Amino acid sequence: SLQKQVVFLFDVPVTIAGPTTMGGVAVDLNSISDYQDNKDKLKDVVDMALLGRVTNLSPTATSVEIWMVPNPGTLLTTEAAVRTNGVKVWGPLALAGSEVKQINWNQSAQLFSGRQALINEIKGDGRFDLYAIGSGTAYNFRINHGALAVVLSAGK
Repeated sequence: SLQKQVVFLFDVPVTIAGPTTMGGVAVDLNSISDYQDNKDKLKDVVDMALLGRVTNLSPTATSVEIWMVPNPGTLLTTEAAVRTNGVKVWGPLALAGSEVKQINWNQSAQLFSGRQALINEIKGDGRFDLYAIGSGTAYNFRINHGALAVVLSAGK
């Protein structure tokens, strides 16, 4: 058995300016050679983390959650659509007004709330969409240098 770390980088900063202006990240782990090379031998997802720098662009406190939509397609544009079609997998991450937090592996691990749903997608076709949602009716935050890092266990 071997372990491989697979990292899916978010191409651009993700800015969420409220519940009616969602922005998502289409994740396709098949675009990463280590995942593709070991997918047929995948035994388990040993560990995972959502990493990045989260900036509250508002003077009002908010909490950030990450939601996963298992059937990727057209990216959803409203919080209501994300909540209807997805499952919460991470958070909440509390941010004071204008606060910036750099999320490391250990901090991220503590915030997973829907690990199994995400693991099922990673062990499945490796394709899903991720969305960030804030708390309240008005929020505005950005995620820079975002990444999904996964440690896979593979073998014969």
